[in-house]
Amino acid sequence: MRIEELNQFASFLIWVEKLKEMAQDLWLKPISEGKWSLREILTHIMYWDKNSLEMMVPHMSEGANLTFVDIEQLNQEAAAFARSYDSLHALIDDLIQTRKQLLRLLEEKYDEATTFIIDNEEYTYKKFVQIFIHHDEHHKKQIEAFLKKEGKR
Repeated sequence: MRIEELNQFASFLIWVEKLKEMAQDLWLKPISEGKWSLREILTHIMYWDKNSLEMMVPHMSEGANLTFVDIEQLNQEAAAFARSYDSLHALIDDLIQTRKQLLRLLEEKYDEATTFIIDNEEYTYKKFVQIFIHHDEHHKKQIEAFLKKEGKR
């Protein structure tokens, strides 16, 4: 059974796929003064998915005690890695592939009753996924505002 949160988490992929054409000429431009470009934002999202896929979700079990990665360090690594992409299409394809792998793992493990600790706070799968849905929405709004400003929406 697919859970509502996982469907919502997956729906980001439909939106991000549309960026392939819409943002092709803007993906390297910072969304505003001193901010990241779409390339950096999308790589950032992919890096968080990769961290969840490799470091968090596999260890989520009843009573597990986990720690989120150093946020600033992960964000800096993602921004640096973003420069390795010379194609918006390749970046989006990698992001989609990583998110699909994460969704498959979450579907396998998702259990409403399981609780675990992350950084001394109790979590459930639902709470964990909701954090990243909120994270997606934050960046989606930033990107949509940028595209609107640039006359792409």
